[in-house]
Amino acid sequence: MLTYTFSKREKIMLAVLALVGLVVLWYQLVFSNVQRRLQELDGQIASTQDELVVSQTQGATVSKMKEVVEEYEKQGYKPVLLPSYDNTQNLMAYLNALLGATPDYDISFEAPVLNEEDSTVHRSGTISFDTNTYAEARSIVESIARGPYPCQVDALGITDKTKQKNSSKDKAPVTTNLQLTFFEKPTKDMATQSDKNEPEGQDLSKMKDWNK
Repeated sequence: MLTYTFSKREKIMLAVLALVGLVVLWYQLVFSNVQRRLQELDGQIASTQDELVVSQTQGATVSKMKEVVEEYEKQGYKPVLLPSYDNTQNLMAYLNALLGATPDYDISFEAPVLNEEDSTVHRSGTISFDTNTYAEARSIVESIARGPYPCQVDALGITDKTKQKNSSKDKAPVTTNLQLTFFEKPTKDMATQSDKNEPEGQDLSKMKDWNK
């Protein structure tokens, strides 16, 4: 029977090869898996951080909106939801009920237009009516501006003939003309952006005829 005795040099080479094999095996079974797991964890951490940034941004936006709503409420305004298109029937019913007690009034609206900037339907119109006193005129204007249907008063003119020289004794000496825009929520076919809140009314004190 033949026997072979490894030399010292061969034993060293075999030991080195065995060590290299162990290193390769460790790299494949341990190090690679650890690195892959670390990369997965890094990805999860990055995703979580992105979600955190989004959540913080949304939280800041909600807080800002809440502050705006609270500020409007302090001024006597209340946030309302935009009515869906077409709100003409409800709007006209409200305006006719509000103006029905006045001696004379007229309401006209233009064709509604979808505004691309804010994705809402703008319904512009003109309202004119007569009242016996300036206080009555202001009350009606305020009821329209702060009514259940969001709008923006674009122009306001109140003519009080009782303060004019040589004024005639009209039954309804105060004439009010309003140019305003009502807002509605578009249908899915009209715009992709749907939900939107608008503050009810606006600061009418900036209108030149508001404080006389």
